[in-house]
Amino acid sequence: MPTTGAPFRHRTLCRSARPWVAPASLALAQFVVMATYSLTRYSQFLTAGHDLGIFDQVVRAYSRFRAPIALLKGDGFNILGDHFHPIVAVLAPLYWIWDDPRMLLLAQSALLAVSTVIVWRFARRKLAPGWAAILTVGYALGWPLQGMVNFDFHEVAFAIPLLAWAFDALDRRSDGELVAASALLLLVREDMGALVAVLGVLRALRRPRRAGLVLAAGSVVWLVLVTGMVIPHFSRTGHYAYWDLPGLGPDAGAAVRTAITDPGTVLRLLVTPDQKWHTMLFLIVPLLFLPLVSARSLVAAPLLAERFLSARPALWSTGFHYNAPVWIVLFVATIDVIGRAHGWRRRVLGSALAATLVVVPVAGLVVEPTEVQPILPLARLVDGSAFQTTAHIRDQAAIVARVPAGVCVVADDRLASHLTPKDVVATFGLTNRPQDFYAIDLSQPVLSVEPNQKTTADAMRIAESEGFLEVARAGTVVLLQSPSYAGPTPACHP
Repeated sequence: MPTTGAPFRHRTLCRSARPWVAPASLALAQFVVMATYSLTRYSQFLTAGHDLGIFDQVVRAYSRFRAPIALLKGDGFNILGDHFHPIVAVLAPLYWIWDDPRMLLLAQSALLAVSTVIVWRFARRKLAPGWAAILTVGYALGWPLQGMVNFDFHEVAFAIPLLAWAFDALDRRSDGELVAASALLLLVREDMGALVAVLGVLRALRRPRRAGLVLAAGSVVWLVLVTGMVIPHFSRTGHYAYWDLPGLGPDAGAAVRTAITDPGTVLRLLVTPDQKWHTMLFLIVPLLFLPLVSARSLVAAPLLAERFLSARPALWSTGFHYNAPVWIVLFVATIDVIGRAHGWRRRVLGSALAATLVVVPVAGLVVEPTEVQPILPLARLVDGSAFQTTAHIRDQAAIVARVPAGVCVVADDRLASHLTPKDVVATFGLTNRPQDFYAIDLSQPVLSVEPNQKTTADAMRIAESEGFLEVARAGTVVLLQSPSYAGPTPACHP
């Protein structure tokens, strides 16, 4: 008996572990690909001070048990007065291992990979193992996730696995896990309160309703408190800075009145200009419009409304990180729809989705990588452009190397995230602190994405008028030194 019991237990353990081998392998492959791509962007100076440098300063502050001050946003700027995302503090221990902004890029890729495992588990309950695997590959390849790793690091990366967990818990009728996932979502960013409210409403559609009603009401109260009290408390202006819906009115009350009395205005703003519905089509066409028949897709409505009613054009596009949380919601809604189909309908829908989510993107990456880069940036790994080093990249690296550690420097946005690990880095026009150096790339029109910033030529003229002298030049990248510079100081150590 002892000689046969151990092998029997071993076979049992293998069978119990086997269902996780495939999703874990896919998640690992996704992590490696996305992390590699993110690191190539850093090495090519495609990352920026806004936002990678900002979060590098914030997480470094957390790792040293200091207030999350982002000097790239301004002197003494507490990031909790900008957006409320205390969950970012959980990354602080990573900086005890490697104090470098690239650690944030690795963490972001890991968060997306974790979401893939949870999505696989959700899909596996709804579909046969083969279909679950194929469609989860399509999720992992999704252009919104590629867009996220194509833009630095952002706190919304935490929302992706947490939304997956919330949907999975809702589907398994685990109220404890749903509340836990929702509570963590509220720490990702203030606008997650609206998503959690919709999750609560979906839960309240099923008896007993108490958990859903409490979740919905509590998240709305949280949203009001955070935007009305918490963020203004940390903000230097004393108010929430991201109400940018001028088409609806100057405040939330006016917006509600407009929505009730003039819904036509709201509908018009949601679809004009054309870029808005183009983005929406990019989101739902690969999913064959299936999310439109699932109540779960309503969770994405607050995010889409926030973006498309906004006056900021950057929020309307297929670029940046904005589409990733919408993608996870719409994808889960799609799996829900297919899971409720039967027989030939499920097979047809599964085959069509496999084509739009897997075959078409892979074909584009392999056959025409240059052509699909705008929407599928991972194609840069296929055609090799992600690994190229140009003369300008070498010039940027040369100037970064010339900047001493422990100095205060105003840096071009493309150089900033390479300097924040060793220096106190500020944005031109947002600091009154005496500076030791200016690092300026004259090939760029402005130094920063921050609004109302001077051009690089203006920055050069102002620095020279203050007595700064050119001490290094590599191509179009220039390093200017203060006439009073006397060497590194503790005050300028990050």
